[in-house]
Amino acid sequence: MDVTLYELGTARSARCRWTLAEAGIDYTSKADRALLHSDELTRLHPLGKMPAAIIDGKPLFESAAICTYVAEHAPGVDLIAAAGSWGRAEHDQWVAFILTEVEAWLWNNAINSFVLPEAERIDACLEQNKAMARRSLVALDRALRGKDYLVENRFSVTDIIVAWTLNWARRQGLLDNLDTTQAYLARLLDRPHCPLAKD
Repeated sequence: MDVTLYELGTARSARCRWTLAEAGIDYTSKADRALLHSDELTRLHPLGKMPAAIIDGKPLFESAAICTYVAEHAPGVDLIAAAGSWGRAEHDQWVAFILTEVEAWLWNNAINSFVLPEAERIDACLEQNKAMARRSLVALDRALRGKDYLVENRFSVTDIIVAWTLNWARRQGLLDNLDTTQAYLARLLDRPHCPLAKD
């Protein structure tokens, strides 16, 4: 697999880096912030954002899509439930859940705290966003009880995608008292290829 990854540090592209490392796939990194919104990057991602990738000559964007594709096509490595299996449906389920029911609320807080110019921010939504994310994290904590991992009770790319968001939530104090989720995230952060900061 020939991969060029357009990436930025600890942003969502860390998911892609982690997946590529677990898959044992070497890649070319383009980690230049100046590429954001450039013509070069907009040819790969319609918003000119990272991560984006060129895989075997074809463009692909969104970290979950890149990670899922790499996991499915990594030679000799079993990082994802088989296509058409119940485990694969659970992969799709948990990826959709973490992106829409947790990460979307965290991202909305980010854009209204430091991304947008101050005059465009909406402070009134911040506490509600935290409450909505926390509600979903409590549900995830219940689902994780009695499991080491989310799908087929084995480490997979699903855990990589979920871990990135959970680590963000942890830094916001949203995993407090969610012992099962904290233990799950700790297992993932301890993996040798994990690029996420524990502090």
